[in-house]
Amino acid sequence: MMSSAKLLRCEAIAWVNEDWPGWVRVRLVDADGRTWFFVDKVPIFFGEDDISFGASLPRPAFVRCYVIGQQEDQILVVSTVPDHAEAEDGTTQFRVRPNELGRRA
Repeated sequence: MMSSAKLLRCEAIAWVNEDWPGWVRVRLVDADGRTWFFVDKVPIFFGEDDISFGASLPRPAFVRCYVIGQQEDQILVVSTVPDHAEAEDGTTQFRVRPNELGRRA
């Protein structure tokens, strides 16, 4: 069921490091209510948006993903491999609701 990359909604919650291009901690809450955290470079979560270290947080963020499956109750299984993004424990597959996929404003 691999398709073109989608954007998975997350929330940037903390600045981690100001080394260019800036590093940020992002939170994802999956379909089961489990909270996952990612730490990576700003462009992974904000694309070409003009955001720099120290901008006010929290704010919406996105991570590119592929939909790799669909489970009961229309829960989607997504993989965050397009940009090699992984949760702090190394997880790259998540169960999410379809409304968690979106686009940047």
